[in-house]
Amino acid sequence: MSFERRIGELLKDEDPYAVGPDPVVIIAGARRRRARRRAGTGAAVVAVAVVCGVTAVTAGNARHAGRIAGEAGAAMAPSAATAAGAPAVPVPTAQTPTGLPLSPVQRVAAKEKVEVVPGIRLSVTPTQDCQDTVEPATGTYGRTACTDVLSAPGMPYDRPGITLAYNETADRLVVHSYYRGPTPARIVLFVGGRPTVATLLTTPGMQGWISYYGDLPRADLRTGRLQAVPAVGAYDAAGKLLAGSPGQAADGAAEKPPAML
Repeated sequence: MSFERRIGELLKDEDPYAVGPDPVVIIAGARRRRARRRAGTGAAVVAVAVVCGVTAVTAGNARHAGRIAGEAGAAMAPSAATAAGAPAVPVPTAQTPTGLPLSPVQRVAAKEKVEVVPGIRLSVTPTQDCQDTVEPATGTYGRTACTDVLSAPGMPYDRPGITLAYNETADRLVVHSYYRGPTPARIVLFVGGRPTVATLLTTPGMQGWISYYGDLPRADLRTGRLQAVPAVGAYDAAGKLLAGSPGQAADGAAEKPPAML
């Protein structure tokens, strides 16, 4: 005898005249409904698992694709230095942000003659700055003029100072003098605002000063009967003026070295 049938008999035994649906049918229907609910729940669980599985795979692919795209983007993106505007080509070591090269330094023995252009020679000692010129009558060097730099008048002793002197040949103007103070990175001649970097001349034992020279074509300095006299400035490595001496432009206007290169 089935369980449902036995329950039905017991209920009828309690009330043989009871009316209504057969308990056996009710119980059997309840069992079928429970069975359907269990089957439905299992199907729902499987469906969720499949959906979640698809979602997980898709998300995984997206992360993977994103990582690959990120790596590719990083490889193609400009570097931080390039983005910050780093120069595309190397800057020569002798160059600075001013764009001008440092002054060349020429080291010589004391009293060694340096011929800047034919007809003008220079020499230095630890304390003197000298220039030799050719005698017009003989065409040979025969006159030497020296300045004792450490005791020369007109130069400040409490700050850097520079002087300017020049001599001429038929086609060249040679600017030559000396500077006192901390060693400059460059000494620059200015004519009409155009800079020309001078050469520094030094010898062993020289302290607190340095000689310099530069030569310019005379044709570039003349306007009619007027001739320009270069302004000169001594500058530190950052391009700041340490000491300067004024000059005169070819049109007669005063010219000064700039405070910064």
